[in-house]
Parts: sequence; structure tokens; C-alpha cells
Amino acid sequence: MPARPIRPEIVVALAAASWGLFWIPIRVLESHGLEPALVTISQFIAPVVFLAPFGLIRMARGKSIGLEQYDSGLLIGAAFALYCESLLLTDVVRSLILFYVMPAWATLIELCVLKRRFTLWRGLALVLSLGGMVAILNIDASFRLSFNLGDAMALVSGLCFAFGATRVRQSPEIDVFAQVFAFFFYGAIVSVLLLLIPVTAPSGMPGADLVWRLLPWVVLMTVVYLIPIMWSLYWGSRLVDPGRLGILLQLEVIVGIGSAALLTGEPFGIREAVGTALVISAGLIEVISNNPTARD
Repeated sequence: MPARPIRPEIVVALAAASWGLFWIPIRVLESHGLEPALVTISQFIAPVVFLAPFGLIRMARGKSIGLEQYDSGLLIGAAFALYCESLLLTDVVRSLILFYVMPAWATLIELCVLKRRFTLWRGLALVLSLGGMVAILNIDASFRLSFNLGDAMALVSGLCFAFGATRVRQSPEIDVFAQVFAFFFYGAIVSVLLLLIPVTAPSGMPGADLVWRLLPWVVLMTVVYLIPIMWSLYWGSRLVDPGRLGILLQLEVIVGIGSAALLTGEPFGIREAVGTALVISAGLIEVISNNPTARD
């Protein structure tokens, strides 16, 4: 009997769920003495080094490696570089929730930049997203809030991703290798630029013994985790209906927040639960507002 083809929905679901656990290996790297900015750089530089020979072969054959998508590449790269660092500078739950406020930014971009029609669905996504942000930041009646550098990075990362996703939809489609390579290449550029900001710059470079001790784990994470997940997401996104894709991608925040609540000693109470419910609902509403068939 011929082998049954792998359903892209399953691939996307597994990749999204795996991406929700991204906070675990990067926190392990940090716990071994690598500073947050350097952990972030390692998550982009290592995949670029691994993929570069294949990219050079493609260039020699006249094929694209995605570098022409510099506008969307820098925005998406900035989004994930900031998101990665935020996971190390604030609570995992706070980082995920604030990153997933992005339906609010996506809705505002559609209304103000793309001049889309305001609908009840878009308005509901905006309200739910902002409600999740208010819940997790604990804004009280006097407008005082709990906010740190990691929170700011998570919030800005969602904004960058919303703009980057808009540019991706407006750009010519490129193949999966080019999408994956551009993601890591531009993410590497942004992560290096973050070193120039005094508040995020490391106190010093790691010693040779630390580099050699962690290098096998970074390589393993690159080959077994980072590249396969991004490849699966980009490949599956071409084959799965946009509405279903948006719903499947919500697994990331569910798995990420659930695992953080179970495996860390970070606070998770009613406020975090409410924020989680609101941002997940906003994500699903955004799917519905942009893809009416997703209601099915």
C-alpha cells in the first residue's frame, strides 16, 4: 500500500505546539551562564551558518534566498528577536500574552493603514486584545502599571510582527527555503543590533570554555528544533486554509502558557488566566474577521 501523505494540519499543529515550548531551551542556555542578548543571537546566527552553504548553492543556480524581502524580513526578524529576549527578561506568561496582543495592532493596521471596513468582529478582536494587555499589566484606576523591559520587548515584538505579516501578504511569494533563510538572516541582524542598546547589551563576552560547552547544544537545537519548526510552519501555511491555520497557530500560546504555569515558579493566578483567555479569544476572532469561512 502506498504511504499516506502527511496532513499539513498535523505538521502545523505539532510545529506550533513545539514553538510554544521555545522558552525552555533558551532558559536552559541562560541558566548555564549565557546572557540574554547572547542567547538570542545564538538562536539566529547558528541557523544562518547552517543554511548558508545551501543558500550559496541556490544563488549560484540563480535562485532566491529571500534577502530581497528586507522590509518584511527585518520586521519579522525584529519581532522574534525581541520576543526571544523578552522570554528571558520577564515571566513567560507575561511575554506570551503581551506578544499575542498583536490582534489589536493588526486590527488598527487594517483600519488605519489598509483602510479596511470596520466590522463588529474587528472591533471585538481589538477590545479583547487590549483587555488581555490591561489584565496582565494590572493597570489600576490610577493608571499605575507593572511594566519592565521584557514586557516592553514583548509588546513591541507583537507590533513588529503585525506590520511584518502585513508586508508579507503584500509581497511576492517565495519558496520555503527562502522564507526560512530570510527569517533567520534578518533576525540575526536585529539580534546583533540589540547589542548596541545599553540596557540590553551583555556585560561581557562569554569565555571560550562556556562557548565550547554550549556549542553542541546550540547546534543540536538548530538542526533538531529551530529549522524543522520554521520549515514546517512555512510549508504548512501554504497548504492549510488561512482560517484553519490561524486557529492551529493558537496552540503556541496555549502550550506556552500551560507549560510555563506547570514548570516554572512564576505567578499564575486569576489575572494571568483572564489575560490568557482574552488574547486567545482575540486571536480566534481575528481569524474569523479576516476569513469568514473559518466560522465553520
